[in-house]
Amino acid sequence: MSVNKKELIRTAAIEVIATKGFYRSTTDSIAAAAGVSVGTIYNYFKNKDEILEYIFQTELAHRAAIFAELKDLTVPSLEKLQLFLEAHFTEIKANPLVGQILVRERQVGHDALDGVRAFVEGIPQKIASLLQLSIEAGEIKPCNPLIISAAIFGAVEAVVRIAVFTVDPEERNRLLDQAPVELVNFISSGLAK
Repeated sequence: MSVNKKELIRTAAIEVIATKGFYRSTTDSIAAAAGVSVGTIYNYFKNKDEILEYIFQTELAHRAAIFAELKDLTVPSLEKLQLFLEAHFTEIKANPLVGQILVRERQVGHDALDGVRAFVEGIPQKIASLLQLSIEAGEIKPCNPLIISAAIFGAVEAVVRIAVFTVDPEERNRLLDQAPVELVNFISSGLAK
């Protein structure tokens, strides 16, 4: 039951923070959206910052699970990257409010929060590991995987930003559906041997 209330609070916080922005959101508004008392929120989180961190931690855990599933596939690493991007963009398509939080709230000074920093550093590190495998397998030319993964992460973030803040849901879905192939084609042409 504890996990359910914590998840209920997280889900409500996503809606409130995406709608109002972090600074205009209050624990009172999150509690109201969750249908719980403010005291219940404080049973799980010390403050609003911890709720935001938990949102990022949960999203990082989802992405880490995707990477773990891809690890054992016997396909080229760039194909694994495309599969990861497909899964990532599918998650954003299913919940664009999460996408809004992932791109907007880390840009307004929340990078100092451990959960936010772990997301911002963890995803590029996982991408870098895929690139390193591609280099070792001779699939792409030698490069600095950390630099290229940072560029990929920035491109992914830019696509998410454009998609989740577009008014037209059909356009959002079209962008998110096309992004994995377009990005991997762009990356692979730049890193082709």
